[in-house]
Amino acid sequence: MLKQTIRSLMIAAFVAALIPAAQAQSWQFVGARAMGMGGAGVATAYGPDAQYWNPAGLAQDDDLNETGLLISAGADLQAAKDVLEGVRDLTDMSKQYNRLADAIKNSDMASAENISTIFKGLNDISKLIGTNAGALVNANGGLGLKFKNFAISARAIGTGAVAPVVDTKNILFNPGGSGLQFSNNTSTPPSAYQSAAQALQKAIDDNGLFASLNTLLGTSYANSTEMVNDFVNTAITVGGASEKDILKALNTASSNMGGASDVIKQAATATGSYKDNETLAMADAATFGEAALGYGTRVLPGLKLGANVKVITGYTAQSGVMILSDDKKIKDILDKAYDNKKNSTNLGVDLGAIVNFSELLDKEIFLNPQVGLTAKNINGPKFDRPDVDASLPLAVRKRWNTNKYELKPQVRAGASINPIKNITVAADMDVTENDTLLSGIDSRQLALGMEINLFNRPKFHIPLRVGYNTNLAESDISDFITAGIGLNMMHFYIELAGAMSTDTTKIDDRTVPNSAAASLSIGFLF
Repeated sequence: MLKQTIRSLMIAAFVAALIPAAQAQSWQFVGARAMGMGGAGVATAYGPDAQYWNPAGLAQDDDLNETGLLISAGADLQAAKDVLEGVRDLTDMSKQYNRLADAIKNSDMASAENISTIFKGLNDISKLIGTNAGALVNANGGLGLKFKNFAISARAIGTGAVAPVVDTKNILFNPGGSGLQFSNNTSTPPSAYQSAAQALQKAIDDNGLFASLNTLLGTSYANSTEMVNDFVNTAITVGGASEKDILKALNTASSNMGGASDVIKQAATATGSYKDNETLAMADAATFGEAALGYGTRVLPGLKLGANVKVITGYTAQSGVMILSDDKKIKDILDKAYDNKKNSTNLGVDLGAIVNFSELLDKEIFLNPQVGLTAKNINGPKFDRPDVDASLPLAVRKRWNTNKYELKPQVRAGASINPIKNITVAADMDVTENDTLLSGIDSRQLALGMEINLFNRPKFHIPLRVGYNTNLAESDISDFITAGIGLNMMHFYIELAGAMSTDTTKIDDRTVPNSAAASLSIGFLF
């Protein structure tokens, strides 16, 4: 009687959990098996990992040895647009920006370095424009123990974001005639510089930037030829720059002109000096330590239900860096955020269901289809955020997020088939469109994966996995291609998985993936 009552309550609670369509945090890759299959784990969950993916998978199957211990760790980095390259370049050039700001403040003549910094900086700033720019870092690690239909686990799940805030109002270099100066020498420069000057003039004309540059620089040239001639002549007479340095500056300006055009064209609406530019990067991060108890049961043939109760301690952190003047890297921004953190504790509840149609209908169904559904954090636990750090710049303090950090309810569906005994094909999709720490970036994952067991024997098998993961809610987040391998020998298994995005960016002149992930799982099954 008690067992029937518990099952009835679990069914009612699961149905109630599906009613809210609230936004939630993005789903993480937990465990090497699910990562290798692109993040498809809701319908295929079993063993200790099922406590995260779908607690209904904790229900013991007669033909699977699922009792055991699992240790896993994983991490992923996802970058939207060219934010990694833009923030890196801006912070690497902080000394040049400081010298440019001093030249504007002192109404100095423009040096070759100043000219180079102007256009390189405006190009880097343009990479950060838009709400869909930023970088997300996720990490998880933990230990889970499953015994029959029960599981207990201790897991840490962390997420962090670096988001740029671009100031396109303070971009004038000579507001009111008090700022960066040029020599007003528009005569034809020496022949050594004419080829580079012509290339710069062509870049200005091709991008239609002459009028905007006149406004941005506070100049009144009659045409782009006069403008470029004055750039060159001023650079020759200021600061003792060598011919090589001047040519390099002109080439840098030419190559960055197209990328900087979006910012340059905003000169008409600019109101302040570039020396006061408040372009910054905000860091927002949270780490959740979970102590969880899970249970799964077969309520009738072909239908499993499960629940997971978690005591969650949340550590939230926040900070910001003025990236035009503060020599900090992205990793330093996140490190600095954790110097100012706050912790609080709350409870979380997950529910799950798995349906096997062959068992449900008591007959063999083609491909042995199975579906699953998981509702996570159905009670929406909230956590305190850190107080504003009074020592930070005012521009950073104005961007401080004082709202509570909420793990909003999220629902994910999955399905799997077995074309033949040794092959599993699976797919997951988020039912809810989930928040991330990046404003304007939502997450709604579609995950596809396949697992092939090369040697499928009770005491020895080697699974190979491939997968694909895409964010249906955001085109600026790169798709993932995933792969993994495992070794299960006697009662011991080890699994590895990795993922890379289909898009790339350049860091230090090296082409690297926009996004990447890795996971390792080690376990003992009894």
